[in-house]
Amino acid sequence: MTNVPALLQAIKNREEPVVIVGAGVVGGVLLSICNDAGITVDFFCDSSDKVAANGTFCGLRVLHISQIPSGYNDAIFIISAASIKDVVERLSDQGNSNWYAGGLLLKNIDVSQSDANLDYAKFAIENCILCHDGYLHPERIFMRSVDIIITERCSLKCKDCSNLMQYYEHPRDCNVDVLLDSIDALCAVIDEVMDFRVIGGEVFISKNWPVIVRRLIDEPKAKRVVLYTNGTILPAQRHLDLLKHEKVLVIASDYGALSKNLSRMKSLFREHGIAHHVLTVTEWLSCSAIARHDRGFDGNRELFKLCCAKNMASLSEGKLFRCPYAANAFRLGAVPDHSDDYVDLLRWPFDEGELKCTLRDYLLQKPFMNICDYCNGRPLSGVEVEPYVQTDAPLAYHRCT
Repeated sequence: MTNVPALLQAIKNREEPVVIVGAGVVGGVLLSICNDAGITVDFFCDSSDKVAANGTFCGLRVLHISQIPSGYNDAIFIISAASIKDVVERLSDQGNSNWYAGGLLLKNIDVSQSDANLDYAKFAIENCILCHDGYLHPERIFMRSVDIIITERCSLKCKDCSNLMQYYEHPRDCNVDVLLDSIDALCAVIDEVMDFRVIGGEVFISKNWPVIVRRLIDEPKAKRVVLYTNGTILPAQRHLDLLKHEKVLVIASDYGALSKNLSRMKSLFREHGIAHHVLTVTEWLSCSAIARHDRGFDGNRELFKLCCAKNMASLSEGKLFRCPYAANAFRLGAVPDHSDDYVDLLRWPFDEGELKCTLRDYLLQKPFMNICDYCNGRPLSGVEVEPYVQTDAPLAYHRCT
């Protein structure tokens, strides 16, 4: 168990300026912890242009991480962002090597959820703790999230969907046996997954979602099982007990009038004690186009480095991809089949040792994927578009097959 008071005292004894990386919920909690320990925090920094543009957070100034003054080369950086690997690499590139994983300072906080309405602060704190633990123990294969794509079918047709559902002309449910075999193969070689995220399309449109959720609930390496819905379809009454499991969380996006059953869904979940959280959606990043860019090695490496989705691993057709864009671009046949763009979990013969080494290299060492050259990019400070605008027909795209 981490000795939090001793760690705080060690930071205080160094008598260097202190900066918190990440001006969000967890950053605010870490600021309170520092204040209580008598540690003065100089300012926040953040990778998002929008967050930095706000100027202040919790009464302190916020700078973009690229604008840290030169006089802070010896400063202590306390990282609150769950994506700690990206932050450490960014700080290192800028000559800042004195950092602490904020997750270690959060160990004494109770993150248990007591009712159906998700306490988002506790959720974010738990994410930070688990992600930082995973980073600090590289001998283990810890995955922040794995998307399980169970269907291409959706009750909406959003023209800027980052999961590329707007391109499917004949959407179908994914093969449930292949999905179950893929989950088995992945869980045989990893140590822990913070979130298995069950997605579509619209997750409740598929009759197979209970089969997948039950398998994930029973998986000891799965910390949480999260279902994503657009609030248009209510789950059947007979499946509500499954959603009440302590591991399960439902996240519903609020698309205004399009989410026609969202109010009923919230009432239903509150009545049955189903943990849920509603996301208020005001903008999307423009990252759904499919077109070759010919950026070259350096261009694609920089695109990948700044991507906020590169650790949103996705299971599709027996293969593990780094992000849902890559998984669906491949499913659509819109990109060439480069075998190093994914890990084939169901290849034959099956060797767990070889698969574990391949997976570790794929998750930790890959500079980018060939598919990246077909993506606009998804940086935190990317171009924004109006969300959930509908299209009447599937969008056209070039097929590479």
